[in-house]
Amino acid sequence: MNGQVKTSLRMRGDSFYNAINLTKGESMLSLKKKLTLFFMFVGIFVYAGSLSTALAGQSPAEVIGRAGALMKTGNYDQAGEQLQRALKAHPKDESLWEANNTISGRGYVAGWAADDFRWAPMKAKKFVTDVVLKKKIALVDVRSPLETAVWYPKSKLFDTFLIPLPTVPSRLYKIHPERYDEVIFICPTGTRAASASLMAAMMGYKNVYFFKGGYKVLTGLTGGIYRKTEKKLLAEGKIKEPALPR
Repeated sequence: MNGQVKTSLRMRGDSFYNAINLTKGESMLSLKKKLTLFFMFVGIFVYAGSLSTALAGQSPAEVIGRAGALMKTGNYDQAGEQLQRALKAHPKDESLWEANNTISGRGYVAGWAADDFRWAPMKAKKFVTDVVLKKKIALVDVRSPLETAVWYPKSKLFDTFLIPLPTVPSRLYKIHPERYDEVIFICPTGTRAASASLMAAMMGYKNVYFFKGGYKVLTGLTGGIYRKTEKKLLAEGKIKEPALPR
């Protein structure tokens, strides 16, 4: 009887070993090692999969919060990379775009070089000429809401926008600067406008200017100056017909 039991156990053991593909001579200790490694790899893959799903399923608000925390520690590049990845998943989310442009705009504080950025003063003479030539111009007023509540420029010759200076990094993208030939920032004297144009240039926008002399100069450009410029351009053949409203 005892011999039959031992034989039965041995046969079951042989069958079990064969089923898990153990090589001849391996002990139960080797089996335990294999099982441990197997379950360890399974756990790693399950964890990685759940982590990937969690990252993909994060809301824009969570991504923005994490990027903001990185920005506070000076990690602008890392914050920007996270927002860029989130934008690929949520390309129409306004909050992500706003956060992305805010971080891009503030990045110059970290010491970005301005060597390759184009920003320049817009002189009155060039401005008038470009208006008559019908260039697509965006005039961006960077004064505070209190100032613009008193007076705000509007024109049929170019587009005008109100973007207070502190909000330029987060709101400039909304006017789509890339669609214009020239984006000109303006303020009473030109100081704040110069700061705004530098921010825009560092954010990667091209053909950005600040109006030299500010509103003190712009408001002095009478209709007669525009007409005189129009007449000159007609004589030079740069325009074929009058460009200004009659």
